[in-house]
Amino acid sequence: MSKYVRHAWAVVVAGCITFFIAVIASGAIRSLELTAYDKVWRLVSGSVHRHSERRIIVVDIDEMSIEHFGSWPWPRSRIAELIEKLDESGVALQVYDVVFPGEKPENASLSNALAKVPSVMAQILALDSDERIFRGRLQNGYSDLKCHNHFAEANAHIANHPTLVGATAGHITPKISFDGIVRKMPAVICFKGLGYPALAVSAIAQGGAVSGELSYQLGQGFLSPFAQLQYRNLPGFSIPVDEQGDILLPWWLSRDELLSVSAKEVLEGAVPEHFLKNAWVIVGSTAFGIGDAVPTPLAGVVSGVEVHAQLMAALLDQNIPYALRHGDLLQWVVGVFFVFLLWVGACYFNRGFVLGILSLSIGLIAASLLLPWFLLTFQSIWLPTSIPVLFVFVSGVVILVQQYYFDRREIQLLYRNLSSYLPEHVAMQIAKVEPSSKLQARHEQALVVYADLRNFSIWCNRLSADESAAILHGFYSLADRIVRENGGVIEEYVGDSILAVWDEEKVNSLSALKAAQDLVSGCNEFFGDETYQADLPPLGLGVGIDYGDVLVGSFGSERRRAYTLLGVAVSRSIRIQEMTEELAHPVILSDTVHELWASSVVMHSLGGFWLMGAQETVELFYPDSE
Repeated sequence: MSKYVRHAWAVVVAGCITFFIAVIASGAIRSLELTAYDKVWRLVSGSVHRHSERRIIVVDIDEMSIEHFGSWPWPRSRIAELIEKLDESGVALQVYDVVFPGEKPENASLSNALAKVPSVMAQILALDSDERIFRGRLQNGYSDLKCHNHFAEANAHIANHPTLVGATAGHITPKISFDGIVRKMPAVICFKGLGYPALAVSAIAQGGAVSGELSYQLGQGFLSPFAQLQYRNLPGFSIPVDEQGDILLPWWLSRDELLSVSAKEVLEGAVPEHFLKNAWVIVGSTAFGIGDAVPTPLAGVVSGVEVHAQLMAALLDQNIPYALRHGDLLQWVVGVFFVFLLWVGACYFNRGFVLGILSLSIGLIAASLLLPWFLLTFQSIWLPTSIPVLFVFVSGVVILVQQYYFDRREIQLLYRNLSSYLPEHVAMQIAKVEPSSKLQARHEQALVVYADLRNFSIWCNRLSADESAAILHGFYSLADRIVRENGGVIEEYVGDSILAVWDEEKVNSLSALKAAQDLVSGCNEFFGDETYQADLPPLGLGVGIDYGDVLVGSFGSERRRAYTLLGVAVSRSIRIQEMTEELAHPVILSDTVHELWASSVVMHSLGGFWLMGAQETVELFYPDSE
């Protein structure tokens, strides 16, 4: 399987795992997306405008105002006085984040004051209220919005007293997420078939001096919001909403960029001249204890008036953020694109694969995390990227696990191949140590068995290469099986000979002798009738055994090294094997072996012999059991 197909399968598996996690842990993913949403807004807030909002100013019924004029609620005559003072200051539109539901003696003065100025009053439409409260008279409801199809339905309301219905009104009911934070505002809330727009939405119509009637249009295109609300008399002006008819609240302005003035200063005429001229003001309260405070992405506790001011400013700028109509699908598209880049990297990396995949995965996850900030800042689009982040992470893990598996399998294959050419313990050592030009050898006491296939050279001259190779292959296979079964290790194959070793722990077990005898009998059977050639000398086996010091190790440069055994025991076992044909015994032992086995095996002396390279005669023996 090519690496391209292998990594592609890893990506497919990662996609299935990601989809499974997305389904099973949808609640946790949703919670993480909301946390990311809040953090992105904290980065974005104040980075777009970088100047104070002068068009909309908050008139704050703050602690200082309450301390001076008394606790809230104030007499409605004082609210009427506030309206008049704001009008004298040149305010273009007055928006009240305050509801006046009950009948009061001062209603007449408040009604008269409202009738003289462009204003928008607040009203509350409750969603899923436990108490069915119906106070005051709702205003500004529209019948052509197909309420039951697109918007939430209220089951209770608190509106202004009927004597104050001359002004335009808008609801101030936010949508509260499951974690208690306000992130959305219903653009319209329905009650008994009529749709009532939000306070900021009504303020735009009132400030633009157009009808507040809205039309509902489903979004068109892959990058569009789910739907848009449009004023009939404001071409090009639209309000994006989601499938529940909610506006995704904007937080473009930092809290420092929202200008505010104390209601006390307004009532006392202490506001600087021209400070409020032609501005829109929204009157609300930040005073402690009034209860008009909500948690938002920007802060744990924020006055409700700030929420409406932010929304009004974004509506004026036509910069309302929105979630894409096909946002979930687009998340998968982005995730597939990023994982495709990861796949390309996985196919490209050779050396440094693990570091490359880790670096690329981290980079793509970082890009996934930065993408919502980029889209929100420059396109006013909110696109959560939990799926791309999860997809890239899972793909990176699966690719690394897959690569580890194949690398390990290749290493095991390499080790198995290496150990078929070298002794197993040597192969293991070579696999774990860096190549070196240094001499790496050690002295050991070992029993050396050298077995040679007699007359094979003559056979090679008469047989074809394939036939000779088949005989040699059979001999090697037979020798390997017998030596292994008897606890030895074949250290080298030398032409038609083998060099086997038994370490010092096994020299007294007689397993080397049994192996030698089994080799002789096995070869006699193997080279029997099937290999009989009348015109060729018979194949046979001669075995020489010696015990002594050997030098075991690797020799040569780091580019080309050879593993071998050196020492007197090796050379003597070779010379002893050469004597087997002359002395007519297939297995001959040295005097050192005789000393080892004298108490266990009956051995017969063949006399002393001068071996090539030896400085003195060596007494040779043959075992009685042969």
